[in-house]
Amino acid sequence: MNISDYRKQIAGCKFIFVGICLIVAFLSSIHLSAQITQPARYEREQKNSDHEFIVVSMNENGLALVRDTEKFEGDERKWDVVFLDTALHEVWQATLYVELRMNILGHEYRDGNIYLIFQQPESNGREVNLAEINPTTRSVKQHTFKPGVNIRFTHFSVMKDKAIFGGYLTNEPALLMYDLATENNKIIPGIVEPNLELMDVRTNTNNTFNAVLVEGRSNKSKKLIVRTYDAEGVMLLEDKVKVEEGKTIIEAITSTLVREELLITGTWTYGTSRQPAGVFSLLVDPFNEQTINYYDFASLNHFLDYLKPKKIKRIKAKAQYRKDVGRPTEFRSGFSGIKIEETQTGFSFLGETYDIDNNSSRYGSSYNYYPGNYSPYGFYPYSFYTMPSRYYMPYANPYNNNNSYYRTTEVHAINASLIFFDVHGKLESDLSLKFPEIKLPNKEQVSDFFADKEKTILLCKDKKEILLKYSDADGTPTKEDRFEPTLSQENEVIKSETQDNSGIRKWYGNYFYVYGYQTLRNVVKKHSRDVFYVNKIKVN
Repeated sequence: MNISDYRKQIAGCKFIFVGICLIVAFLSSIHLSAQITQPARYEREQKNSDHEFIVVSMNENGLALVRDTEKFEGDERKWDVVFLDTALHEVWQATLYVELRMNILGHEYRDGNIYLIFQQPESNGREVNLAEINPTTRSVKQHTFKPGVNIRFTHFSVMKDKAIFGGYLTNEPALLMYDLATENNKIIPGIVEPNLELMDVRTNTNNTFNAVLVEGRSNKSKKLIVRTYDAEGVMLLEDKVKVEEGKTIIEAITSTLVREELLITGTWTYGTSRQPAGVFSLLVDPFNEQTINYYDFASLNHFLDYLKPKKIKRIKAKAQYRKDVGRPTEFRSGFSGIKIEETQTGFSFLGETYDIDNNSSRYGSSYNYYPGNYSPYGFYPYSFYTMPSRYYMPYANPYNNNNSYYRTTEVHAINASLIFFDVHGKLESDLSLKFPEIKLPNKEQVSDFFADKEKTILLCKDKKEILLKYSDADGTPTKEDRFEPTLSQENEVIKSETQDNSGIRKWYGNYFYVYGYQTLRNVVKKHSRDVFYVNKIKVN
């Protein structure tokens, strides 16, 4: 074979190789694009004077959009509640009239009803307006009551015609139960004690509810307590477990008895620090002695993946050395938990890492009745500030530059961590998703996840796109992907989209909803419009 023939043969092989690569890439792109689709989109034009919507999931029954209209009748303020079905079609709109000085504190969905709580700001113990809305019967009931005590609410949930409020009487925790049928309320006994801190109040699937408390102020005598009550407020069980000396429970959340076992998980630290050093888990068993399982962040396989490899190596090596010589690990993180999901194989615990910059400068809403960093869209189970996640702090209209006040806090969302516990509450594995640059005026949920027997997908919203990270069932990361949802009208493009007041949430099954505010530009008519939108997303 001469040199010319040899070169031709090499060129032919290169051509075939390139062709095979293109085919593989094409088939891979088809495979990836088939894994996420957008079945529906909802749009509602947003005016400068409009407030933002609170988005409430009703699972397979759709979504509820709640908004203050800034319209008044006498001494009452008008609120609208728009109901969407799972195809994102408007099916009904309810109207509420609430006393002028009241603002929305929280919301809940239970047994086909939406519940909204209103109270005057800075008015502990004053009248509460609890709205009960049923989109099926298209009925609205508004319950008003006075707690009878000067209670500052921190938690709220509903079950079986009972509203459960957690909070504090000065510095002592309290549970208040309001009966929607009889319009009576009462303080549940045994909670109002000076040596207790309320961590969580959560209803179970069997019409009971849990309260998680920490007993003791010193580092040597603390106990983690879980109590389960029936629908009348009668305590069914109590489990007290000693907190290891030198450690402090910062946050705690319970599962909801989808499984027979009840899990408590959250964050812990050393001493009196408020920066978490790791996560803990405890499977409740009041009939046997138990110990809390503590896991420092450096011991998790993927928690530190948002850092550079060399830094990860240094942190892990230092943490291992300090544990070997019996000293506390030094690494701390701004990690906060979001939710627990229960499966046949155990429990999944989702949390996110934040960096809060108190010296930044940004503008926010002057329509701010309640201080604190709360999102109406997320589900943060912990009372990290004054109110938990279901409690609402209105945001600035992203299109209204005239209605603002100067903010000095900026939250950087850094990373999502998904931690798996087995049926015994022991750590199995963990996954993580590094966020793109996300800066928010408040601490909000940024990510969510889907898991089945074959894979786990972590998702977050990156302005116009959705970022996805896939992992095999054994926890091995396989790939990352991006998906850009489509718009409703031809010739329109996204001119801008705000990071504030937007996000992605698990809806039902393998569906998610993505919401936010966009400025859309028609490139043919040269016209722009501002919209609130919801996209329905399906992952396969």
